[in-house]
Amino acid sequence: MSRRQELTLTVVLLLLAVGLRVWDLTRLPQGFNTTELANIRMTETIRHGHIAIHYQVGDGIGRAGLYPLGNAVAATLVGDGLLGYRVFSLGAGLVFLALLYALARRLFGPPVGLIALALGAVNLQSILLARSATPETFVPLFAALAMFMLARAFHLHRDVVYHLPATFPFAVLGVLFGLSGYLHYSTLVLGPVGALFFMHLVVTGQPLARRVWRAMAFVIVLATIVAVPYLISAFREPSLSEPYILYTERPQSVTEAIDGVLGAFGGLVWRGDPNITRNLPSVSLLGPVMAILMVIGVLEGLRRWREPRYALLLLMLLAGLLTDAWIRPEPTFSANLVAWPSLFIFPGVGAAVLARELRGRGWSNAWTPVSVLMVIALVVAGAISSYRLFRRWPEHPDTAAAYQSHLAAVAAYLDRTPDGPPVSICTYPMRGISEVGLTARQTLNLMMHREGLEIRHSDCETGLVFINAGAPMRFIYGSERGPEVMRPELKAWLDEATPIDVPDLPEGTVMRVDVEERIMDAGGYAWGQLAETYFVEQATPALTRAPLAIKLEQNLTFAGYDLFPRERPPGGTPIVLVTYWRVDGPLPPDVGIFAHLVDYWESRSGDRYPLEEPWAESNSLDVMAANLENRDFFAQVLYIYMREDLAPGEYALVIGAYRDNVFNRLGVLDSATGQRRGERLSLGTITLVPPSDTQANSP
Repeated sequence: MSRRQELTLTVVLLLLAVGLRVWDLTRLPQGFNTTELANIRMTETIRHGHIAIHYQVGDGIGRAGLYPLGNAVAATLVGDGLLGYRVFSLGAGLVFLALLYALARRLFGPPVGLIALALGAVNLQSILLARSATPETFVPLFAALAMFMLARAFHLHRDVVYHLPATFPFAVLGVLFGLSGYLHYSTLVLGPVGALFFMHLVVTGQPLARRVWRAMAFVIVLATIVAVPYLISAFREPSLSEPYILYTERPQSVTEAIDGVLGAFGGLVWRGDPNITRNLPSVSLLGPVMAILMVIGVLEGLRRWREPRYALLLLMLLAGLLTDAWIRPEPTFSANLVAWPSLFIFPGVGAAVLARELRGRGWSNAWTPVSVLMVIALVVAGAISSYRLFRRWPEHPDTAAAYQSHLAAVAAYLDRTPDGPPVSICTYPMRGISEVGLTARQTLNLMMHREGLEIRHSDCETGLVFINAGAPMRFIYGSERGPEVMRPELKAWLDEATPIDVPDLPEGTVMRVDVEERIMDAGGYAWGQLAETYFVEQATPALTRAPLAIKLEQNLTFAGYDLFPRERPPGGTPIVLVTYWRVDGPLPPDVGIFAHLVDYWESRSGDRYPLEEPWAESNSLDVMAANLENRDFFAQVLYIYMREDLAPGEYALVIGAYRDNVFNRLGVLDSATGQRRGERLSLGTITLVPPSDTQANSP
């Protein structure tokens, strides 16, 4: 093969790799998985100025800060969203392939280099890894770079050179080993592998063995200097460090250790990683042909273990597989990543062995049949990987859930329609914290590529926002559970909505809503059930009737309510109170709504007023107050659960608003003077009756 032909094939294979990794990148996968969200959260933390060695994410597991630091730089340059957060990993995956080719070519010649590159280019797991915003993407790159620098430092190729090269490769090794702890727990093995390789050179009496010790000392000193901040951080917070992860994930028994070894080796050839974010479950890392060639290559390496190039591949392969075996019994591809350079090179070594054997049996051009076999095997592997990537993997039932694809489809729709009507979106649940500490609303924002869209958020179960007093807007179920959890009193507002057909989203997910006439906003008054409402006077115990709407401090207006039932037995189902509110300006981000069931106190004159101490209460706000604007209208449902031992009788139902906590209440203002008159409103009486006397009272 001429140099020009080799270069042409290299370019073609790299372009193929780029295509498989870039094609439809924002849709495959469409969304972020939990691991990605954890890293993106750290990325955004860094972009806001907080840089640390270790971070603790919502699930309590520590994560190293090197990858999110680099990702923060990349996202700042490229932009946010599904593309911006993944471009850093994409680049790492492609650089790894180029370095893999250079390493294999240097150690075993061009044919092996091309086979390694082709195998890495079409490997399904490698493609998925490059499409993930995770530090694992850099682990194979670190491993390949370490192997390449060792090859350069000690001249691991056909020409024997008896002098050490310049300090550059050793300097790179020192920095690389020092940085390994900052990246991922699996890269911690790179330093020990380097040390074992140094010892191998000495034990086997290699030509450069007498000069190894000075180089080894230089690498150790430099690695230690680079690792000092990491070591200090790990010492101060050991539970966040990578060694702690290895400790907690250790095998708990001999049986589990044996299962781990079987799983690690089995994951290569017959049973793959079951995690849908890393693999199509049950798919092994290597196909049957490549697995056979890898075994042949490994056997050749074991036969010639004294040769440094084979020893290097064997050491890195063993380190990666043992890490996989250590972590958990089933195959875990995120743990064996340091073995990937060896796994992709050994099949090429096996092919070279076949060519050598054929040559020994009289084949003058032994590489021809081997090349035909390799081309067929790699073309089939590429076709299978493409089918699995673009058809089977997206259609797997676990994929959509793992990547929150519903939210991603909503984000894509909003990116495509930035000039449409404003959006009221259901991001259920508003306060539901995931294992990485992000709500659905925050996750949606991370997936979007556009800023400045007019969006309001609510959980849709007990909160609902109408933009600009109900003027034409889009309503979106950002959660697949939105329609099933929404209160019927809220869902009734969508009865006359017009569905909007959106690809990748279920029918009825996006609607056009216009309820301006129903709200009837005019002159400071808003729609609501005009039931009797009273000020609870601050200075006197009297109740004063108040017409709706009633203004509160901090630009909030109480517009009306629905309440049922007013008569009920203690315990059982709660009282349901639907309150309606209008926004008259910026709201405090920590505002909330309260409803309390309290006793009446009767004065000597016969006047009654509500006491302060509640027998039952509900305190909540299930819309995002921070992004509400003037003339927005929202509904808040409050559930009031009562104890079964609550005595029958009449109780007062009082409501209001608060900041930060229920004791820091917003004042209720006089409509005429604007002066504060109290901090609670009374909605009248709730009667608790014995169960036998209950009268169902529906609105």
